[in-house]
Amino acid sequence: MVQTVADITALPLTRDCWVGAAMVFLTAAVLDWYASRDNSGKLQTAALWLLRAGWVLITAMLAYQGLRTRALPITTPAEVLLSIAWGLAGLAGFLDLTFNHRLPSWAIGSATAVCLLIAAGLGVVPHPSVNANKPMLVMHVGAAVLAYCVLAAQALNSAAYLLQDRALAKRRFGGIYALLPSLVPLDRVGSQLLGAAVWLLGLSLVIGATDWAQRDLALVALPKLAVALLTWLAGLYVIIQRRRHRLAGADFARASLWAFVPALIALYLSFPHA
Repeated sequence: MVQTVADITALPLTRDCWVGAAMVFLTAAVLDWYASRDNSGKLQTAALWLLRAGWVLITAMLAYQGLRTRALPITTPAEVLLSIAWGLAGLAGFLDLTFNHRLPSWAIGSATAVCLLIAAGLGVVPHPSVNANKPMLVMHVGAAVLAYCVLAAQALNSAAYLLQDRALAKRRFGGIYALLPSLVPLDRVGSQLLGAAVWLLGLSLVIGATDWAQRDLALVALPKLAVALLTWLAGLYVIIQRRRHRLAGADFARASLWAFVPALIALYLSFPHA
């Protein structure tokens, strides 16, 4: 059995593999973009199934990468981007199947394709994992990646809400606005997404801070933890104001977008360096 796995993972994944996967998501985005011109709804359905097929494809490719490196595929910046692309596409499918809430396929497809193309440009070069024997540290990174995926989905959800809100205010119902969900589910799911992101990021911070304290307060991890803490505090503040009914509708969407800004910085600092 071990020999069979070794034979299967003998060949590395090339950049063409990730570019090909990106083209699947890009095709889904293009089909969904032109879906408003097709009254039959076939283009929108095709885009949705391409999105699901693309997620299955990158799931298999990430599993293959994990088998090759014998570690969670988060040891290089490219692998972190691949994991984020996987999480973003998977989260969109989860919302669709569980809450019957469909994020715009063109937005998810475009964002996922960008992550895959950047990862392909960086090169998916396997490195020995220094965290192979540190399951808690792996859990810390995994929870952080999932949190940033959820925050990215909430940012897209908030942008869609603001676009739809603007369309209704100006009575515009064609073009890009016809591709957006209605305001009520966007607002409801946005609150759930931000709450999940705050919980996941809080878990990651507890584990990461514990590891940092056990390494003689190494300064190398301090900026990353500080910005991640700022992101968590921003998300926590927004969700508390939401629960107190002080932020709703467009104000909540704008606040969620502002909370995503430090998340981008924290994500950059979280990239492993060669």
